[in-house]
Amino acid sequence: MPRTRRAVASSMRQVSRPTILTAVSPHQILIVGSGDVAASLESISATLGWAPAVVTTEADVTSRLPDAESVVVLSHDENLDGPALAAALTSSASYVGAMGSRRTQERRRDWLLANGVGAGLADSIRGPAGLDIGAETPAEIAVAIIAEVIAFRRGAADAGFLSDRSGPIHVRATPGSSECPGDTVVP
Repeated sequence: MPRTRRAVASSMRQVSRPTILTAVSPHQILIVGSGDVAASLESISATLGWAPAVVTTEADVTSRLPDAESVVVLSHDENLDGPALAAALTSSASYVGAMGSRRTQERRRDWLLANGVGAGLADSIRGPAGLDIGAETPAEIAVAIIAEVIAFRRGAADAGFLSDRSGPIHVRATPGSSECPGDTVVP
């Protein structure tokens, strides 16, 4: 839910009733990690009118987390992603997602449990983050993650969340088969 501020304004003319102006603060998304996916997430978030913050240290996570409504962890450094996820899970952020394979998600979960985070909280991470749109490039992965954040914020229950699926994230079709996008099979 967007954060709002209310203000009462009146003009120089005599006004019989005050006018209430409501300003919606931009959605605050904290992007933990660096690289092409982080850059794409930052760019797409800004295009949506959100307020992205990209951080790469635990100290930066701590300083920026209080304002974050969504947190996306892209790091594969357990010295950063574990503490960032632990902090995000106990923050007021309504969405906490993490990029990475199912094996990476399991490794993070084990770290969280070993460091005092309860199983219920650890299991609430949206990971692998993103909608299942077949994303492969950094920009496509960023689109999939942003789409999941939007779906999650809007309450879209069956939007094709990767974290709700089992099996590999990327299914590779055999070139020339009817399942391989972009290939034309001619009899």
